[in-house]
Amino acid sequence: MRPIELEIEGFTAFRERTTVDFRDAELFALSGPTGAGKSSIIDAVTFALYGSVARYGDRRLVSPLISQGKVEARVRLDFAVGDDRYRVARVVRATGKGRGATTKEARFERLGADGSPNEGQAIENLAGDADGVTEAVAALLGLTFEHFNTCVVLPQGEFARFLHEKPADRQDLLVELLGLGVYDRMRELANQR
Repeated sequence: MRPIELEIEGFTAFRERTTVDFRDAELFALSGPTGAGKSSIIDAVTFALYGSVARYGDRRLVSPLISQGKVEARVRLDFAVGDDRYRVARVVRATGKGRGATTKEARFERLGADGSPNEGQAIENLAGDADGVTEAVAALLGLTFEHFNTCVVLPQGEFARFLHEKPADRQDLLVELLGLGVYDRMRELANQR
């Protein structure tokens, strides 16, 4: 998965609409002072893909994502997998004073060949609700929310924990992520024959 463009509004430190363009970046680093929004950009990518962030330790806790004084946060991520272009968008909306937030509004689309939904280009709707988007993204990327956070995002302080996991636990995760289970299935089939 390669990010192309991230648009966020009302999301944590990004009260106003902000666009992060990754198009020409082969390699990038997020830098800046504490509170500048570096982690919020990573959270926005994760939220767009999975409807949750790991920062709060509870997948259901999304109300802190809404900027103070706002009633909703919007996130849109355009990304590529191989030659295919996709767009995922989610909204987290406050449900009432102190009562949390909802993330029901979500959509996941395959874009036209050049990556833009311009007139004359086909846009294929892949999912139109929060759970459907999460499932479709996980199937496309081959990564669940937990795997994405463990192997791609590595929230602050979690990398050391991954390195200190029991070797068997690390091995199980890597076997699953790399699709190495196919060799166990091949061995089983060969033994049956």
